[in-house]
Amino acid sequence: MEIQWYPGQMAKAKRLLRENLKLVDAVIEVLDARIPGSSRNPDLRGILAAKPVVAVLTRPDLADTAATSAWQERLQLQYSAVAAVNANSGEGVKYLLRQLEALPKRKKEVPHPLRLIVVGIPNVGKSSLINRLTGRSAAATGDKPGITRGKQWVRVREGLEILDTPGMLWPKIKTARQAFVLAAVGAVKDEIIDSYELGIELVDFLRENVPVKLQERYKIEALDVERAAILEEIGRHRGCLIAGGVVDMEASARLLIKDFREGRLGRITLESAGEWRGDDESGFPEDDGGSNSLPPG
Repeated sequence: MEIQWYPGQMAKAKRLLRENLKLVDAVIEVLDARIPGSSRNPDLRGILAAKPVVAVLTRPDLADTAATSAWQERLQLQYSAVAAVNANSGEGVKYLLRQLEALPKRKKEVPHPLRLIVVGIPNVGKSSLINRLTGRSAAATGDKPGITRGKQWVRVREGLEILDTPGMLWPKIKTARQAFVLAAVGAVKDEIIDSYELGIELVDFLRENVPVKLQERYKIEALDVERAAILEEIGRHRGCLIAGGVVDMEASARLLIKDFREGRLGRITLESAGEWRGDDESGFPEDDGGSNSLPPG
């Protein structure tokens, strides 16, 4: 899967981030718990090097619990602190606040609030996290990348303020697998994705890694067939039909993608902490022929 995804506003967001870092004590980097490695923006590593960075794994309710624990343990080596936060239920917020309050402040003669900046790729849940921390709709949220447009300072509590920023991508995806997982969770706009191709790759991943969930959700008996045949069976089972009883394959793909993103297939993590290197732009080994299978965590 190929994605061309670096519009002009991304370069602008990068410049603004450099400027705003001068105003803050530390950084919250928001990662999607389903793809913690691939949702790290490699462009941020050098930019954020001088600041303490706290990693927050959002949407843990959609990710495999054991995989999230493994990722938290692994990411502790890369960040000042790591927390998993469900922005819908509030689970993990108290722990995160304790980690934030323990961060050092910039040295100033006059006492000042701890100021943080929130960064991350589009549609990773930055604004939802801020709204949960503040207890109100302080930042614009949505289910599409690119909702946050400008700079927004938000007071979380006495002595703690947060600056939200637009989601920032990087110019080039290193591997086809990384392109797949980013597209699968909605980190890039659906308008620039081939839904059928993504659906086919998602079928492949689910068949190899969580076959029972795939079979139970769509009442599929045989998985040892062509990927397109499985996608067709999903569409037939869910009524994605056009004239003559023919399955609308695009509609079937969109339905599968939507079901995955909304957790209707269960808690699924798309990449393993055990294979993450964390020492290059992709963080993962190069593609080995297109397999989406995960090694043991």
